[in-house]
Amino acid sequence: MISYIRGYYVITVEGVGTERFLNYLIRNNINVYNVNRISNTKIQFCVDRKDISDFKKAYRGSNFQIKVKQKTGIPFVLKRIYKYKGMWICAIISLTILMTTSQFVTDIYIDCPEGIKQEEVRTEIYKLGLKPGIYKKNIDRKKIRDSIMVTFEDVAYISLNVKGTNVFVTITKKAETLSSKEESNYCNIIAEKNGIIEKVIPRSGNSVVAEGDIVQSGDLLVSGSNTKSLPEVWATTFYEVKKSASYIENKKEKTGKSKNVYTISFYDKIFNIRKNIKYKDYIIENKELKLKIGNYTFPIKIKVSTFYEVETTKIEKDENELKKELKEQALKELDYIIPASAKYTDVKDKYKINKNVLEYIVTVYTSENIAKVYPLSKSEAEQLIIDENKSKEESGEVVPSDPSRRLINDIRNEIQEGNDESDENENSNN
Repeated sequence: MISYIRGYYVITVEGVGTERFLNYLIRNNINVYNVNRISNTKIQFCVDRKDISDFKKAYRGSNFQIKVKQKTGIPFVLKRIYKYKGMWICAIISLTILMTTSQFVTDIYIDCPEGIKQEEVRTEIYKLGLKPGIYKKNIDRKKIRDSIMVTFEDVAYISLNVKGTNVFVTITKKAETLSSKEESNYCNIIAEKNGIIEKVIPRSGNSVVAEGDIVQSGDLLVSGSNTKSLPEVWATTFYEVKKSASYIENKKEKTGKSKNVYTISFYDKIFNIRKNIKYKDYIIENKELKLKIGNYTFPIKIKVSTFYEVETTKIEKDENELKKELKEQALKELDYIIPASAKYTDVKDKYKINKNVLEYIVTVYTSENIAKVYPLSKSEAEQLIIDENKSKEESGEVVPSDPSRRLINDIRNEIQEGNDESDENENSNN
């Protein structure tokens, strides 16, 4: 280490009588170390940087071939850096600029839910000082969060995450059902899975799909249904299972040769006693030994890994048995994934052979009710009824006046209850 700090030369000397030359250097108080003989006439050694001038005087006029193989140490490194000072000065300036600019915000990304305008939120946070060019440590998260939640009544929470030079603003909207303790008895019916529509039984609500339509999971099927009278939507669905196996089975048999490899663990330290395993093919069996006295277990564990040499033999399976095995596996999986309420309409299967692999593909077509309830909050149900009434007004139908002020659960039920009461009065009068 001291030699590296001072700097030293790696020198090779070639000629007859190199030992006499080496002794001559030592007699002249030239520090020589790390001497290595390369050949009968060639040696290599190190000389400190401070002794190089004396070394040059010593070898002048000699018949030896002397070469400086390497210059090593801090002085030589500093000299190289100084030689290319323009490069490292530019590197330092670039690094300084990069570190400085990384402390300022360059972009702001805003994620707003439906119903809250992104541009209005952006304008507001710009007014609060959060905009491109601001110093990251000057961002007052609490001030921005409080101001946004006061300005926008629909905002439940706002999160500010600074990643690199970007700021990610995420807006969480208030749950609409929190505005009222009453729950809506309205819902939408969406598709639980992919399928082809067979028939729709709309006990309530308006169907938005027809027979023969292809729907995917999550698509809207019936709009504005009542949870007390749920529709049914029957569709053709299918389930496909693939199973494959190789005709050739590799069977491994032990030859009787084995070697043990030990691993000793003491608390969290592990020591391996390694051995060269030259087996071409082998299997490993592990066993752990613990030292116990009563209920006390010593912190020393020995893991014995036994390597058994094996020979691999290829066994060709019977095609019919393999087909039967794959079919049983596929049908067992289908029984697990197909719901009990589904009705089987068709089954198609086929076998494929690819080199040594046999593949069995079975497709089951079923008819099942794919209706899934998507409950609506009070405000969503109110908006739904308003939209329906608007469409009825446009078509010339008579609708109740000012339905937006009625309670959602009672808008339709009130009409029905009123009709029932009038019928009872007429019957009592008669």
